[in-house]
Amino acid sequence: MKLDIVYFILFTLITMIILLYCAHFSKKLIAITTVKMNKTEDELYSAQEYLQSFFTYNRDAIAVFSLDGKVIKVNDAFEQIYGWKAEEIVGKAIPFIPAGLKGDAESRLERVKKGEKLVAFETQDKRKDGKIIDVEITVSPIFNRHQQVVALFGISRDLTEEKETEKFLRQKDKLSLAGEMAAGIAHEIRNPLTSLNGFIQLIHEDSSRYHSYTTIMLSELNRINSIVGEFLLLAKPHDTIMQKHAFSTILNDVILLFESECVLKNVVVKTQTEARHTYICCDANQIKQVLINLLKNALEAMPSGGEIHLNVTQHTKDLTIFIQDTGVGIPSNLLTHIQKPFFTTKPSGTGLGLVVIKNILYQHKGTFEIKSTVGEGTSVTLTIPLWEQGMNH
Repeated sequence: MKLDIVYFILFTLITMIILLYCAHFSKKLIAITTVKMNKTEDELYSAQEYLQSFFTYNRDAIAVFSLDGKVIKVNDAFEQIYGWKAEEIVGKAIPFIPAGLKGDAESRLERVKKGEKLVAFETQDKRKDGKIIDVEITVSPIFNRHQQVVALFGISRDLTEEKETEKFLRQKDKLSLAGEMAAGIAHEIRNPLTSLNGFIQLIHEDSSRYHSYTTIMLSELNRINSIVGEFLLLAKPHDTIMQKHAFSTILNDVILLFESECVLKNVVVKTQTEARHTYICCDANQIKQVLINLLKNALEAMPSGGEIHLNVTQHTKDLTIFIQDTGVGIPSNLLTHIQKPFFTTKPSGTGLGLVVIKNILYQHKGTFEIKSTVGEGTSVTLTIPLWEQGMNH
């Protein structure tokens, strides 16, 4: 009996020691686990915050799609680039793929659904306002813990500005090359041209027998000389004098020049301007040349009369000149070609008028845009920087 009591006491002591050790170990284990859990929670929170910041503040458009092509979530940049607000597009099928590119887009999405990632491919998308934009897109699959694709993640970068810059640089190179070639050709032609003109003038004055021939020859020589003059305008002008000029004075001089011709051709010029006291930094003669060429083109496009609308709008840093005629218009297939050197639709044209205009505007850091509809007329929009203190040189 006494032995049983001893065993019982020993068992109780051993059990208490084990329980105390387990309690101490469990408390230590709980403390370690708690620390690890807190650390993991902090890391998850940081990762979540990082991903949220990446999604929210990224300058590229980001969108998450379901496997059936419906929008789940978009960021602020998406709204700015594509024009749709989140509430307008979430839950709806992808609306920004142009009709002609839907087949290619669906093929790419099928590849991503199978786990493939498509990185930085260039394509075109459609904004809410219908404008087509150039974009660079990366599309990735989103997996669950079982490595099954459950959604798609797309990042889109707007390439519009980059493409415009590339286009501008290409145009700049073309104008520079055309200018160098034109200057060389013009100077080579002018010397023999002067000699020919002098001898034909002598023949014309000394003998009436060949008047019918010499008259035509002198007329053609004058035309060649005019073409040579336009060649020289293509070259970078070395005598350009950039000064402060009132735009209203330049405009009034040009309109006055065309006044009688407009009356003869039954054309009315309707002018609306905000630039009565506006100054630009320019070579006045060259800007006059631009306006003269454009008004001349407008008159020639209206052989039976019509109207020329000339609107001038002042902005913070530049002046916008909008010229629209009610003439025959230009077919869309010719609209891009008429801006190329030597291409013309006029029987006596040189094909250099618009090239000269664009070159002058380039020298003045201005812009040029032309639109036309057959039967409705043609419109041209120019911008010229305003004069600022210290611009004269």
